[in-house]
Amino acid sequence: MEKEHLLKKWLNDELNSEELEAFHKLEDASLYQEIIQESKRFKASDQYTVDDFEKFKSQKENHTKTPSSVIPLHWTKMVSSIAAVMLIALGIYYVFTSNAATTITTEFAQKELLDLPDQSQVVLNAKSSIRYKEKTWEEKREVSLDGEAFFNVAKGSKFDVLTDDGIVSVLGTSFNVKQRDQFFEVTCYEGLVSVTYQAKTIQLPAGTSFRLDHNKESHSKITIDAPQWIANRSVFSKVTVLEVFKELERQFDVSIDSDQIDNTILFSGGFEHTDLTDALTQITAPLRLEFKIENNKKVVIYDATH
Repeated sequence: MEKEHLLKKWLNDELNSEELEAFHKLEDASLYQEIIQESKRFKASDQYTVDDFEKFKSQKENHTKTPSSVIPLHWTKMVSSIAAVMLIALGIYYVFTSNAATTITTEFAQKELLDLPDQSQVVLNAKSSIRYKEKTWEEKREVSLDGEAFFNVAKGSKFDVLTDDGIVSVLGTSFNVKQRDQFFEVTCYEGLVSVTYQAKTIQLPAGTSFRLDHNKESHSKITIDAPQWIANRSVFSKVTVLEVFKELERQFDVSIDSDQIDNTILFSGGFEHTDLTDALTQITAPLRLEFKIENNKKVVIYDATH
């Protein structure tokens, strides 16, 4: 009876210091504590207590019986621990994958047409990438862009394009965004575009373009209804020839050595994406430059007059 009396008081956390010392001297004290810990594990709560003394006795009897068909307690603990780890891992995997962003990337000489979750369309230019979260799209229409893309946005809530140099916001329109190195250009073909950069915000109506080239701002008007690179032609207006050569590298997957010329020369014109020799001629002829193609992968630009 003394043993049962101690157990009842221990279960109710009513032992004084002398009784607690006597309890720990009991032969099965460690087993009693182990039963409570196992109960906590399967109840998933540190506040769990055994309902009554009789139930505790029953649990204790089950733990002390060791027929060959019963798994020993230490194996039960091991299995339950493994199961807990697997559940946690599956939970982390689900949270990670359900919130993961979708990323689309193009390589050299590649363009990609894609539909966003709201049926807005994006055409991705060569060597560019776009990232968005499909799971939260209805709450936040937002994409991150590295490179160049043309957007045809379905009407709806605000649509944001995030770049390193600025944020472009619209409700429903078509526009082009180019962000490469320190060159940032936004062109609005339909509707109204809001551009936020360097703590400033400007509005671009249809038929206008904004450029930030190495922190130098400029505005211009356009007369076309879509960027020409979609039709495999790159067009430039007063852009350094170095930027033009970089775009040619992306479209043809070649390396261009232009160290022998002045790369700050401004170029206005364009080139087709169909033939490398023709494209090089379209760039170099107006500037009175020459070129040499080596192994179809390297191009050297030079000034024949020097």
